Amino acid sequence: MIHYIKGILVHKSPMQAIIDTMGIGWELLIPVSTYEMLPSTGKECSLYTALNLSQDDARLYAFYTVAERELFAQLTKVSGIGPKIAISVLSTLSISAFVKSIRSGEEGLLTRVPGIGKKSAQRMIVELKDNIHNMMDYIEDNQISSEEGSLQEAETALLALGYNSQAIQRELKMLSEEDLQMPAESLIKEIIKRLYQRAK
Repeated sequence: MIHYIKGILVHKSPMQAIIDTMGIGWELLIPVSTYEMLPSTGKECSLYTALNLSQDDARLYAFYTVAERELFAQLTKVSGIGPKIAISVLSTLSISAFVKSIRSGEEGLLTRVPGIGKKSAQRMIVELKDNIHNMMDYIEDNQISSEEGSLQEAETALLALGYNSQAIQRELKMLSEEDLQMPAESLIKEIIKRLYQRAK
């Protein structure tokens, strides 16, 4: 098992990264969440990996954090959920939002993920509910704290409205200390306003 790959990032796209290590170019399939954390091409990069084998193919998937890789592993154990759908989940939802949706049985949030219908969402909730708490061992402190209070409530509501997870996270990180004291309803309105202004 290849635990991680460290080398020079020679190519990146929202779905793929190529890292050169000692003259070998590793083609890695990645989620959008990992892509957004990658350095500029030509710089050193280290990614955690997961090998997926099928009858006629072998693919190497890569992730910026151990938490992403662990969630990918858990998702691919769900019946009917392959690596393509697992990557789609990681590209659409933050880990904290996904964990909360499984815990609370919010299938509507899960069906926002491309490739996941109502039956798939229900199956994920049933099969992951007893084990999803293990993800908390891998989530960083700032992600754990975002599950609490107005921030998490605002994030969940915005995801349910169809806004992009990464865009929401970016705006939440830019909030001032004063903004963070606002109730969830005010936070939601503020984030929507900022997202709208950026889309102009």
